[in-house]
Amino acid sequence: MSGLTKTARSTLFLLGAGALLGLGMAALEPGGISSSSVTAYGALAALILLAGWLIWRSLGADPKLGWMALTAFLVRLTLGVALGLLLPVIGYDTEPQNAGYIFFDAFQRDTQAWQLAQSGAPLSTAFNSQFFSDQYGGMLITSAGLYRIFSPDLHRPWLILLLTGFVSAIGVIFIYKAVVERFGVKTATLSAWIYALYPESILLGAAQMRDPILIGLAAAGFYLANRWREQRWKAAIWLVVILALLAAFSWLVALGVGAVLAIWWWIDYSADLTDRRRRLMGWAFLGLLMIAGFTFTSRWLQASATWDISETLGNSGWIQALFDQLPEALHTPFIVVYGLAQPVLPAAIIDPALPIWSVLTSFRSVGWYLIIPLLLYTPFALAKIPRGTPRRLLFCSFAAVVAWTLVSSLRAGGDLWDNPRYRTLFIPWLALSAAWAWTTARELHDAWLGRWYIVMGIFLAFFTNWYLRRTFGFGILMGFWPMVGAIAALSMLVIVWGLVQEIRTRGNPFTRV
Repeated sequence: MSGLTKTARSTLFLLGAGALLGLGMAALEPGGISSSSVTAYGALAALILLAGWLIWRSLGADPKLGWMALTAFLVRLTLGVALGLLLPVIGYDTEPQNAGYIFFDAFQRDTQAWQLAQSGAPLSTAFNSQFFSDQYGGMLITSAGLYRIFSPDLHRPWLILLLTGFVSAIGVIFIYKAVVERFGVKTATLSAWIYALYPESILLGAAQMRDPILIGLAAAGFYLANRWREQRWKAAIWLVVILALLAAFSWLVALGVGAVLAIWWWIDYSADLTDRRRRLMGWAFLGLLMIAGFTFTSRWLQASATWDISETLGNSGWIQALFDQLPEALHTPFIVVYGLAQPVLPAAIIDPALPIWSVLTSFRSVGWYLIIPLLLYTPFALAKIPRGTPRRLLFCSFAAVVAWTLVSSLRAGGDLWDNPRYRTLFIPWLALSAAWAWTTARELHDAWLGRWYIVMGIFLAFFTNWYLRRTFGFGILMGFWPMVGAIAALSMLVIVWGLVQEIRTRGNPFTRV
């Protein structure tokens, strides 16, 4: 069979699959099926499947990656549609949930997108300040454009789920291709699966949010930064396009992603330089850019953090009580640590809430609490591998995740929803760090990863008791700060015990293999 014939048959198959997917979505849509809804969903679904197939082919047409990306897409789309149907029935009696939206931001922005689509005004109006729900305008103009093209007759929020699910899911292929040549198939495969199935990423991809689009674009940028040797100017041009698109959705995320990609590229590029002075000049230039970026954003970050912290205090009496017991200088560090723990797993399981929200919050929390020990283990693993470019790149990835997570926690002010949402924007590097840590621990038979999971178990055991006592009066009575002290003491015992074991068996706990 000729290549042209294969392409034609594949195209027809994808168009048919898109039509069937559109038919299914139209049949489930509240209000009943109609020819216009079948056309709207079917046309966009067919275009999205065709675009995904073209990207998959251009990146090597690996069947495994195709199935992984398709799984990620269907999981996000299915969850989004299911929540759109369930929230009005078994969710809270609020306007967003009665309309089938998971996030208030999604409800507000999507409603305004439909208003813009119906207004007849130019789509560029999305960048005006009157649309306060999207200070960047990118998601607003994208959603309004889709409504004008595919659904001018009726507001169909599930159309946006097709886009967010697709852009988020297609990053699976980019992540795998960015990682595989340098860190191996095992790490690349696990990185792709973490990216595809990380709960917060799934939930964002199942909502009308800009975050899944930012995540997918970041994954594509990560891939291109690893292809500069083969593609040169082509990769550079596409990187500029991706960063521009990122800026249209969030210039702060564009700055963060651009900084990581620049450092990653320079680590790789400078490894081939023999001139030490040029390497130092390059690092000095990057350092000046980082300082300039920090100076440019610090005042905004401080103002945003102050407002979000005040919101957290206003919404939580027990945090206000804890603040009263702390020196003022420790208020911000405390709220950052509190944000790092969000969503707190024992609270997600124990605190009274509607069943659908208990399940969702617990689902989000489990994903994060499985990842935390892998991140804590990463420095131990890095200390045990030889110096060289791969080690420096892994450190870059780890440092980027830690820095972005801390900034996200400060920016979100301990908020239950914003903390996990913000830190997930760097999931390409989060997935790489976690996957590499897991595969390295397995290959080295390193007990340190297990020790960090024991530390996590101690944290969860004490907080489970604390939330049970606080909510139901059941469990051991223990004040918050004595509990924190007990967690710290027991965790330190585990770490010291681990160091002693390492010294006994290997002579040095950080000996490179």
